[in-house]
Order: sequence, then structure tokens, then C-alpha cells
Amino acid sequence: MRYPTRNHAFVPATTWVLDGAELRLEDDKGPPRVIALAEITEVRLEFAPTRPEPMRYRCRLTLRKGTPIEFFNRTYRGVYDFADSSEGYVAFVRALHEALVAHSPGCRFVAGATGVGYALNLVATVFLVVLMVGAALFLYFNGLAWLILLKLSLIAIFAPNLFRWLARNKPRVYAFAAIPAEVLPTNQ
Repeated sequence: MRYPTRNHAFVPATTWVLDGAELRLEDDKGPPRVIALAEITEVRLEFAPTRPEPMRYRCRLTLRKGTPIEFFNRTYRGVYDFADSSEGYVAFVRALHEALVAHSPGCRFVAGATGVGYALNLVATVFLVVLMVGAALFLYFNGLAWLILLKLSLIAIFAPNLFRWLARNKPRVYAFAAIPAEVLPTNQ
């Protein structure tokens, strides 16, 4: 199983190859990087949108040494130019899960953000809601009620993305054969 991708402008295009008990990362920078599947201790799948990539998903592998490596469901082609590779991404992620069960039985499968990352985002969301309510009250009592409509329209634009992120990235452990749909692209 092969999955070609390029994460961003500062790394070369890489082909991720599952070969027996090994994962190879092949690029044009020299010999492939070979990782024994037994060295992978955790797989974390998450919804990781950005402004230019609102439907980006990430697969992060943690190695026994604690080193993370990752790939996404899209390929960088240039500034604000990304090619969707969701179909290949999903197929590779599923094959990787099956291979890890066979070659790294202690591997942990986690969906969503880290517990600390999720908690910080939740606290920031609550803080922003309180701040917006305070700003609305301030504007109302100072005769600037029309600005409340402007703020509400901005909230209406950005709130769905925030709540989508919170819903999809709730941290949880899952069984290798039961990958949560929220952390896989659906346009395959």
C-alpha cells in the first residue's frame, strides 16, 4: 500500500509505503526512512482544519522514542494550493491500522485532539462567549446597539467551524476496526 503526499512547502513530497512489518517514507532526498511498525506506539486521527484547508484531516504516528510523524488528506502544491487526496488517505489509514494490529499489538488508537489541547480550546470558547456577551451588554448600554448586529453576524459566520471542531475532536480511544467517522474525510 502506497500513499504519496506533501505536508507543506518546507518538506519534500513523500510516499508512505506499507511493506510487511515496515513503514517506509520515500522522497527524493536520499534513501528511504524505514520505521518498523513495532516502533509505532500511538495513532492519533484528528480533524485539523485551517483557513485555506477547511476539510483537512491528520494522521499522527508517535514512535517509541516519542517522535511524532504525520500526514494529511491533502497534498501541498503551492501557496494556498492543495490537492485533495482523501480517497488514498482513508485507504492508507485503514491499511495502516490493520498492519499495526499485526505488528505492533500494544499500539494505541486515539481520535481527536489531545486532552490538554481540547480543554484549552473549550476554555477559550467559553471565554470568547463570555467576552461577546459582555461586549454586547456594553454596546447596548452605551447606545451602540447596531454594533451588536455586526458582532452577531461575525459570530454566525465563525461559530459553525468552531463547534464542528469541538464535536469532531473530542479525545477518545477507539478499537482499530472502529475508526470514528468524525476523524476521517467523508468525500471519498
